[in-house]
Amino acid sequence: MGTYLIIGASGFIGSHIYNYCKRNHVEVVGTFCHHCEDSSMIKFDLRSDNLEKICDKYFKEKLPENLILCGANASIDSCKKDENASREVNVVSTLKILKQADKLGIKSVFLSSEAVFDGNKGLYTENDVPNPVTLYGKQKLEVERYISENIRNYLIFRVSRATGSCYGENDIFREFHNKISFQKEIVCLKNQSFCLTEVDDIVLCIINSLEKDMRGLFHISSGNYISRYELAKVFADKIFGGYDKIVEKEYYEMDFLDNRHVYGGLDGSKLEKILGIKYMSISDILNRYIETYKGCIQ
Repeated sequence: MGTYLIIGASGFIGSHIYNYCKRNHVEVVGTFCHHCEDSSMIKFDLRSDNLEKICDKYFKEKLPENLILCGANASIDSCKKDENASREVNVVSTLKILKQADKLGIKSVFLSSEAVFDGNKGLYTENDVPNPVTLYGKQKLEVERYISENIRNYLIFRVSRATGSCYGENDIFREFHNKISFQKEIVCLKNQSFCLTEVDDIVLCIINSLEKDMRGLFHISSGNYISRYELAKVFADKIFGGYDKIVEKEYYEMDFLDNRHVYGGLDGSKLEKILGIKYMSISDILNRYIETYKGCIQ
């Protein structure tokens, strides 16, 4: 396996890639920006730090073969609330790092999003034309286009809705669990749907693609197409035996700062066939969650 530098290794997907490398004795350096509980990671700010300096300091005589860029402001409303600040991170600083990596001959892996589509139909393929309706989606698409037109060696992965399968992960299940535990209403945008994709499956797709020296743009997504409302109901039924404060609301009833794509989800069959992988089903994800949940509360 190659050597890896993961920018944003303290985030949800980034931490799983980092931990996979550590478990498999792969040479890896992971960075964080603000807060991190893992003392083995190093502080790196996209806006001010230099890629070459971090490579010289932590990889010494040889450069990392792969840069995996996970760091971003992924909050749709936060991006809209402060457009200049989010652009500085998600576009300007990201492009700066990508240019530095290309100059050094390091392969770049950029994690993009289903937010590059408008959410009018769902299950988008790599051949569908992007049409983002959020500022966050527009920022991701701008970087995608720069990479495809200017970077020599790259992988772009659009990722559908990532989740863990263990209790305590920073994911959609934690949100559901906390709201049910405190008897709060779970409000879901009507019909909002996505493909729930287990995060370790996402990691394997990224690592296996790098091992095959693949290039280009691919969708990482299971076939677990489900609405947020349906997922909340299934989760509540399996973990709590039901919950009566799960509601769907129309778009105009929601207090969003920016738009939302309703029918999300990506068609990940292209990469699935190339890699010969099998994604975890929703049933398998929840069953594993239940096992770890019981282990924590006993």
